[in-house]
Amino acid sequence: MADLAGILGADRLADEDGTPVLTPRDADEVATLLAAATRDGLALLVRGGGTKLDWRPVPARCDAILSTAALAGIVDHQPGDMTLVARAGTPLDDVQAAVAADERHRQRLMLDPLGGSDATLGGILSTRAAGPRRHRYGTPRDIVIGARYVTGDGLAAKTGGTVVKNVAGYDVAKLLIGAHGSLAVLTEVAVKLHPVPDVERTLVLHTTDAAEAARFVAALRTAPVTPIVVDVRWPEGLVAVRIASTAAGADAQVALLHDLAPLEELDAKAGDALLDEHLAFPFTGSGAVLGVGVRPSDLTGLLAAVTAAGGAFVGRAALVAGDVVLPDADPDRIARFVEAAHALGGNVTARRTAEAHRLAAYVPAAGLAQLEAAMQQRLDPAGVLA
Repeated sequence: MADLAGILGADRLADEDGTPVLTPRDADEVATLLAAATRDGLALLVRGGGTKLDWRPVPARCDAILSTAALAGIVDHQPGDMTLVARAGTPLDDVQAAVAADERHRQRLMLDPLGGSDATLGGILSTRAAGPRRHRYGTPRDIVIGARYVTGDGLAAKTGGTVVKNVAGYDVAKLLIGAHGSLAVLTEVAVKLHPVPDVERTLVLHTTDAAEAARFVAALRTAPVTPIVVDVRWPEGLVAVRIASTAAGADAQVALLHDLAPLEELDAKAGDALLDEHLAFPFTGSGAVLGVGVRPSDLTGLLAAVTAAGGAFVGRAALVAGDVVLPDADPDRIARFVEAAHALGGNVTARRTAEAHRLAAYVPAAGLAQLEAAMQQRLDPAGVLA
């Protein structure tokens, strides 16, 4: 470990409850660290803002933490091309502030700040975290257009580019998004921006009837409206819809929505507060948290499973993907919900508690397991990335 500290200097080495924390200043130092760790047989845990460490199981081994805190800052911003390049350790709030500072072009990075102000761009991408705006703008895989990264053995590489229409080589960035830093260390990311709409309006359907909620969501899919958010909270019993458009366009769409169901319109402050609650939801309490996704036609079944487990759900209603928060980490309760979600043909991933990670562990099919092992061997042959 002294060799790794020597690479960075004493001011870049800290101790956190007995675990060394290494804070490289740039991609070259990241590459040198990983090459040295490969040589010395060390295992490193990559950490951004630390807001989603519970989203992955505790690693079997961690000799040191590699912090991306110093890999921060805007590298390039081209509002005319609607693109931005930032270092991976940049807090998302800083990215949004830099984009918003250009009042002439009125653009935004359409990623939701899951984890609060400490969440970094690289951390959000590595966990594939997506909030309410996923309904319209997709997940991080739909927003990232390029990246720079360092493989486990210290090779610095680049994938994609800095233009929206880019077909240069293999899109390795898509592979790294959601990998929790287990394949490579993201050091720089290029993303596409979107225009900020003139008007945003939020409407809510209140119902404790799961079938009614599902009928409303189904009607939205075929209605001539283009919401940016369609969220459901259960068992609280609400479906939130946000329209973003010109003033006239918003008026027309809101009128159509009122034809579909008896909706309450929130003022701007209350609408924003509601979405902020949805963002904070997975990080509240101390019980098990599970990410879940089922077919759109199975929304009613998922809400019934959540109720039976005594849990709560918030997620993208039309996509039926979101988070389930259980009241405790009781293994029987977790197992029952996981079984119910699988019976619906759904996918379940653990977000918090060791029991959730054990009972919802990802088990790939045989052929896919071989492919994943081959990718791991290619990008991190010595298993440096914990």
